[in-house]
Amino acid sequence: MNCYLSHPRMTFSTPAIPKNVWFTLLAACAVLCVGSFALHQATPVKRDLIATAFLMDIVITFPAVYYFLLIRPLKLKKWSIFLVFSICCAIAYLILPDHQRGYIIQLRKLSIGLEAVVIIYAISRIRQVRKEYRELQNNIPDFAYNFQKSMATVLGNHPAVKFLTTELTILRFGLFCWIKPTPLSHQIKKFTGYRESGYPAIFGVILFACCIELVAFHLFLNHYSHTAAIIVSVLTAYSLIFIIGDFSAILKSPVLIVDNQILLRTGVRWRALIELDNIASIEKVKDSFKPEDGCFKGSPMKNSFNILFTFNEPINVERIYRKTKATNQILMAIDDADGFIALIESR
Repeated sequence: MNCYLSHPRMTFSTPAIPKNVWFTLLAACAVLCVGSFALHQATPVKRDLIATAFLMDIVITFPAVYYFLLIRPLKLKKWSIFLVFSICCAIAYLILPDHQRGYIIQLRKLSIGLEAVVIIYAISRIRQVRKEYRELQNNIPDFAYNFQKSMATVLGNHPAVKFLTTELTILRFGLFCWIKPTPLSHQIKKFTGYRESGYPAIFGVILFACCIELVAFHLFLNHYSHTAAIIVSVLTAYSLIFIIGDFSAILKSPVLIVDNQILLRTGVRWRALIELDNIASIEKVKDSFKPEDGCFKGSPMKNSFNILFTFNEPINVERIYRKTKATNQILMAIDDADGFIALIESR
C-alpha cells in the first residue's frame, strides 16, 4: 500500500501564531538592535547615559510589552513575567558595559523576594500535581505525558511550564536511567520498538563519540580560556544527559494496548493515544518502502521501520518541543511485528 492520504478530512490547517507574539518578538528585536546601535555610536561622554537607558529598556520596557501584549490578551499566567525579567537581566548582563552590571545585580536582588514567593507557590502545589498524576496513571501508564498534563492542569498550560516539564522529564530519564519502570497490569500488552531498528548500537556509538569530544574539546579550550572550557563542558555534559534520557525513555516506554485503546510512542519524542476501532489497517512494510507526504514517521531511526498504521479518522500526534501533528498514517518500528499485528486484528 502506498502511504497516500485520500481521506477528504486530510487537509489540515496549521494553527496560526497570534499576531501579539510577532509584535512581541518585533519589540524585542527593536529594543536590542536600536539600543546596541545607539550604544556603539555614542560618544564617551554620553555612553554611560545611553547604557542606562538601554538597561531600562531591556529590564523594564520589554517586560511591560510582554505583559500588555501576551499576558493580558492571551490570559497567560502572570508569574511568567518573573521568568521574562530574569532572562532580560541575563541578556543585559552579557551585552552592557561592565559598570552597568552592578545595577543589574541590584535589580535581581529586588526581584528575588517576589520570585521566592512564586517558587514557594509552585512547591505548595506539588501535592496537587501528584494527585492529578496518579489519577492519570490509573487510566494510561505514561509517565512523560501524564506528568506534563498534571503540571499544566495545576500550574497552567503555559509554554514555560511545558518547557520546564520537558526538561524535568528528560533529566528524570537521564539521571535516573537505572530505575526500573513501574510493573504493568497483566491486562496491558506491551511491545518494544528499538531492537530491530538497531538503535542501541547507534546509541553506543553516539555516546562514545560524545564522551571523546567532551574530553578533547575541554582540553583544547582550556589552553585558551578556562572559563570557556568549563561552560562548553557543562553544556556538552547536559547534552549527554539528554541523549541518555532519550535512549532510556525509548527502552522504558513501549507501545501499550490497554482495553480498546493503543498508545503508540517512541520514548518521549512523540505519542498518540488511539481507539482500536479507528485503525483502518495495519500491515508490515520493508525498509525500501517509500512513504509520501503526510505520513508520520515515528521510528527511533528515520529509515528503520516495519509497521504502517492507517486510520479511519485523523489522529493527533503529540511531539516534544513541537506542535501537535494531525495525520491519517503512522510508520514505525515494532519488535515482534507478526505477534503485534495478530493481537491487534484479534481485538
